[in-house]
Amino acid sequence: MGGTEVLRATAVGFVLLMAVTVWLINKPPVTPCPAEPKVDPKAHEIQAMKVVVQPWKGPHQVYGIFMVPIRYKDDRLYSTRVRVPGFERRLIKPEPEYMDTVAATPGYYLKQTHVPTRLALWFLVSGMFGDLRTPCHWTLVIVERRA
Repeated sequence: MGGTEVLRATAVGFVLLMAVTVWLINKPPVTPCPAEPKVDPKAHEIQAMKVVVQPWKGPHQVYGIFMVPIRYKDDRLYSTRVRVPGFERRLIKPEPEYMDTVAATPGYYLKQTHVPTRLALWFLVSGMFGDLRTPCHWTLVIVERRA
């Protein structure tokens, strides 16, 4: 194979790879939104109001924004975890409050929670990227700590 053929094959391969990637990124959710949140009297579950899923922009670019009642603001009193399909993580350290164009309604504050970029890439290659981009698949679970 000459240099021109190799260059042409590389270009065609790159275009195909980009087309598949764009298709995977724009693919709609595979899993429907849950009809009702799980009922656990000890846990308060909040669905994300907004999600940002842009793993190609680097670390910390995959996160959900939740509007949380102000009574849950003291992290010493409550244990918090974030749940997306196939992933659940306890939030050890307080994550930053979200300070952007979204405003919290009175009596609430905004909480931003990240998931690992590698998880977003797994969702991309498994064809479930649309699920990750859908706010109803993100849940913040808040449980009162035992004294």
